[in-house]
Amino acid sequence: MIEHIGGNPAANQNPWSSLFKTIAILRIGAGVLLLTQHGWKAAEGAYQFLWEEQGWDWVKAFNDAGLPYPALLAPTIAIVVAAVAASWCIGFLTRLFAVAFMPVAIGVILKAGPAYTEIGWLYLLIAFTLLLYGSGAVSIDKLFRLGESWGQPKKKKW
Repeated sequence: MIEHIGGNPAANQNPWSSLFKTIAILRIGAGVLLLTQHGWKAAEGAYQFLWEEQGWDWVKAFNDAGLPYPALLAPTIAIVVAAVAASWCIGFLTRLFAVAFMPVAIGVILKAGPAYTEIGWLYLLIAFTLLLYGSGAVSIDKLFRLGESWGQPKKKKW
């Protein structure tokens, strides 16, 4: 889809040369930012909360926001954020993880307050874009041809 803009789609292109012609740069950039700014700290906090039985500010924030079961929901959200970030970085099941991340982004928009609303909207738009376009030319999805046949009619074997 977007991989063929500006070039000959029939030409055998090197995927590394087409990195900047695809959605892959958005996917990798968003994945790295999500991992370094939110995912790694969240996963570490969830680990400390679950196995080391230390206090965690996410549980208090979820409780203050009025969310149900904050001691269960906070580690679950932390694991989802870390898994989405890792998935977007390597391009593995990008569309699936984009759909899994959308409720998290919507929850941030609705419950986290005005300081995080902009971040929630940006990540929601990124997830929606990745849902539409997939992972791009440089990804594990492309390497193993995951999701290429979605939405295409089945070929009849005669």
